[in-house]
Amino acid sequence: MAVPMRSTELRQHGQKRSTQQRPAQKNKRQQPALVLTPTLPRRWPVALGAAALVIVLVGLLGVAVFHTQLAERQIRIDTIERSARDERERFDELRHRRAELRSPVRLAGAAEELGMVPGDTGEFVELDPWQFAVQIAAAGAVDDSQRTIIIDT
Repeated sequence: MAVPMRSTELRQHGQKRSTQQRPAQKNKRQQPALVLTPTLPRRWPVALGAAALVIVLVGLLGVAVFHTQLAERQIRIDTIERSARDERERFDELRHRRAELRSPVRLAGAAEELGMVPGDTGEFVELDPWQFAVQIAAAGAVDDSQRTIIIDT
């Protein structure tokens, strides 16, 4: 913004300045012509705009990275869920197969193929505890399950 130069001479009796130029007198100095000079542009709005632009760009980059990480984790979650669903289906198939193998009808059929016949009586045979202990010792440990022996005296 240009600032006009003011005259150094004082006007007497409150008279207004005349808009016309006076002829130069030899005693008095001649006033220089008024010239508009360009002002330097203010740099703080540009710097503020650039800073705001950088902040917005960094924010957008951060949002893009966050969204990418979120998408990658969702893909991993979907893969794990699919794997868990497949394993549940496999478990159900194995449980069904086990139920078929342990069914009494299948066991009776397999026993008949081996030449076994159903027993005539449903009576229990009593064993001497000493004989039972000898049989267990002779057979050895078949598995890691704990054996429960009930002796009715």
